[in-house]
Amino acid sequence: MGRWPAADHRRRAPYNYTTDGGQTIVGSATEAVHELFRRANIRYQIVMYPWVRAIKMAESDKDTCVYSTTRTEERETKFQWVGPVAPDNWMLFAKADSSIQLASLDDARKYKVGGYRGDSVTLYLQQQKFVIDEAINDDQNAKKLDAGRVDLWATGILTGPFVANKMKTRVKPVLNIKKAELYLACNKTVAPDTIQQLNTTLKAMVKDGTMEKINKKYQ
Repeated sequence: MGRWPAADHRRRAPYNYTTDGGQTIVGSATEAVHELFRRANIRYQIVMYPWVRAIKMAESDKDTCVYSTTRTEERETKFQWVGPVAPDNWMLFAKADSSIQLASLDDARKYKVGGYRGDSVTLYLQQQKFVIDEAINDDQNAKKLDAGRVDLWATGILTGPFVANKMKTRVKPVLNIKKAELYLACNKTVAPDTIQQLNTTLKAMVKDGTMEKINKKYQ
């Protein structure tokens, strides 16, 4: 089908992020996408864009996909879906020495919560009438949590510890908000046969243990 420009939506470790000063895109979902397209024998290109721009590109531009994307009800009919390419339970994290204890999401309303602007976790909490202290990336959220500028940090179950370790911030999970998975969201002009081929190939990667092996590397 020719060149496939896949927009890698955000610097979201450990699923998709850059190294070498932004030159190399890596991560568990990135590894899965590389292997998926290699096996499907489909030409493609991965480029890093800010999340808001990337998801708009995938919605409007021919032969464009975005990952890693949460498959929400609001997005369901806007894209064709390949996946899941990674697990991503949504969590609230506190500093490791915090005394905060949460039995339910309502318990978190009295605290200041930090989130990633445009992220599905942030959007979900805003729908639940939370006022979120928004950052442009999760590195900033880790810094704000460490400095006491927010009490809680809303992010993915693997993202939180991975980014916190990089930023030398010690965190602990205090509440599992919601079970979630990440997908490749593709423009609706992509041929249905191609979407089916990718999903069939991905199922084979799950069956032969490839996906489990990739995800374990980043836990």
